[in-house]
Amino acid sequence: MGIDKADIRNVVHWDLANSVEEYSQQIGRAGRDGKPSNCIFYLAPSAFYLRQVFARGDVPSRNSIKSLIADIALHARGLPVGGIISVSQYMQGRDFDFRPSPLSVIYATLELSFGLIRAITPEYSTYKYEATAAYYHAQQDNSREAKAIFSSAKKKAKFYDIDVLAAAREAGLDRLDIVKKLNEFNERGSIKLQTAGVKNRYVLLKQFPQQAKEIDDIVDKLYANQLSKEKDALQRGRAVMDLITGSKCFARGLAEHFGMGLPDGKTKCGHCTYCLTGYPVQGPPKPKMGAVTAGTIQGVLKATSVRDDPRFLARVAYGISSPRVTALRLGGHNAFRSLAHYDFDVSTYQPAIINISPIWLAPTVNCCDNESSIG
Repeated sequence: MGIDKADIRNVVHWDLANSVEEYSQQIGRAGRDGKPSNCIFYLAPSAFYLRQVFARGDVPSRNSIKSLIADIALHARGLPVGGIISVSQYMQGRDFDFRPSPLSVIYATLELSFGLIRAITPEYSTYKYEATAAYYHAQQDNSREAKAIFSSAKKKAKFYDIDVLAAAREAGLDRLDIVKKLNEFNERGSIKLQTAGVKNRYVLLKQFPQQAKEIDDIVDKLYANQLSKEKDALQRGRAVMDLITGSKCFARGLAEHFGMGLPDGKTKCGHCTYCLTGYPVQGPPKPKMGAVTAGTIQGVLKATSVRDDPRFLARVAYGISSPRVTALRLGGHNAFRSLAHYDFDVSTYQPAIINISPIWLAPTVNCCDNESSIG
């Protein structure tokens, strides 16, 4: 998207674009000098599967959201308005099965939509340093901060480990005073400082809900918001496919998507696949599949003891990775992606039932495997 060249002759889509808007922006990079250019769109069966993976993969289950909100409530318990909670989003993502992006969205929603918290500058939880040849000179520093560092730092093989918060507390100093002095030593070349373990910090704007009903209300709204985003992503991908396989000129279909028409009232551009052939691109036919049965999903159920999260089980069946999938080492299991040719849909979940209905993922006549394309 950052390409700024006037003479691009070819734009090739090897996969489905995320949306018609994205597709329009990308093909708009071609032929800005006014000379003829080609826009080629390849279709392969894997494209539809990947669209599903991208759209579904970032949406956490309701169980995950509830566990996360309960954990934030625990951190906030007993704190006054204006108090600061400090959490490791890395650990929360691992423990509650969140990818980084949706986890950040949940926190942003708690701030912008619920007005419960406000993000402030994060801090590191782990500090360690390696002493250099100039370390001796640093030890001549008689400031309270330096003395706190040298008395608290514990050498382990090559590095000195220091608990910054504990060092500050023992010396009666602010944590930032210790951090500032460590950075000063690092800038002088007295030490080689390393930091790790980012802690995200948030100010409480109001008392964080603690009652089960209040937490459930928040969880329901957050989950509904995530499902809405998922539905929108799937619809945007479907719109791209409808444009490519529509019974009209590509350029006209694209213009009408934005509420416009072709110049001078034209109905055809005269050079797209539809205009040249007079026929719409044919999508793959829907395969005839039976409903998922208990026997169909036995492989997934045998692969893991998880029974409380239908969305997690659907992820395994469909082949969508997540922190929990990784932690349980299911990515290499035969059950992983064993039902990739079925649709991922747990919206009508009932106890002991996973609804996974068929979708079409059959070869298309415009498949890159056959070296054919549309343009």
